[in-house]
Amino acid sequence: MLNTVLIITASLSVFLIAAGLLLTVFSPRSAVIGRLGKAAGESTVEQAGGKEGLREDFLWVLGQLSRVMPRKNRPQEIQVNLIKAGVMMRAEEYIGLTLLTGVAFYTIFFLLSDAILLGLLGGLIGLSVPGVIVNSKKKKRSMTMTDQLPEALNIISNGLRAGFSFTQAVGVVVREMEGPLTVEFSRLLRENRLGKPLDDALHDLLGRIENDDLEMLITALLIQRHVGGNLAEVLDSISHTIRERVRVKGEIKTLTAEGRLSAIILSGLPVVMAILLSFLNPGYLVTLIEEPIGIFMIVAAVVMQIIGVFIIRKIVAIDV
Repeated sequence: MLNTVLIITASLSVFLIAAGLLLTVFSPRSAVIGRLGKAAGESTVEQAGGKEGLREDFLWVLGQLSRVMPRKNRPQEIQVNLIKAGVMMRAEEYIGLTLLTGVAFYTIFFLLSDAILLGLLGGLIGLSVPGVIVNSKKKKRSMTMTDQLPEALNIISNGLRAGFSFTQAVGVVVREMEGPLTVEFSRLLRENRLGKPLDDALHDLLGRIENDDLEMLITALLIQRHVGGNLAEVLDSISHTIRERVRVKGEIKTLTAEGRLSAIILSGLPVVMAILLSFLNPGYLVTLIEEPIGIFMIVAAVVMQIIGVFIIRKIVAIDV
């Protein structure tokens, strides 16, 4: 029992140290990008100073680890996914971090259970953790953009009625609002200011996002620029459509709350019961860990849990 507590404590300490190291490594990158953005807007570029030190060494190690992975088109797909999630990381660094996470989880599960099969299961879980985090950040970023779009469209349409050009109206949005939408709009204006045609900048923006509402807006803008029409009225119509979709999604989320809560309870209950039993009666679950049939039963239970949660998510996931 004491060994288990020590292993858990050591694993938690390593995880917290790794999390702090990652924050230290990757947070300066977003700051540098912000400074470069301001510099581009002011037509003056300053040299980013500072020591590379541990940060660059750590990034180099992650890049070297990624060399054991197959190349092909996978790094390009990963890089696009990272951009859509707003993660300031290169694909090679992400692959190296994924390998490190898999090895760490394998080691923790193997030390806790002394079973190679459970260690491999932990390694697979560790390999999937970075992907889950990136997808979660991408989904959250998309939801934030959807919430910001109606207000941004109202500002742009009012600016157009006041006599502003489209880029000037978008500049008002960048100055008055915050969040991922203004970051993308700011990059759109910066690219256009540096000489890229607005149509090309809109196409690039379409490749950096994964949001149906913003894709609808960009498609409407591209069509309007070729065929003409009252852009302010088009934006008002799109804003009304987005507001209605958000309202309907909220009603659906309320109606399906019971199903989602059932999925959370059913997936977490076995883990909670196992932890309680291991503390109340440490020898009760020893057979499941030491005997091959017990390990097989654990793996089968985990697989069936994953399948059950996947089915419930498919049932309650309703597209609007």
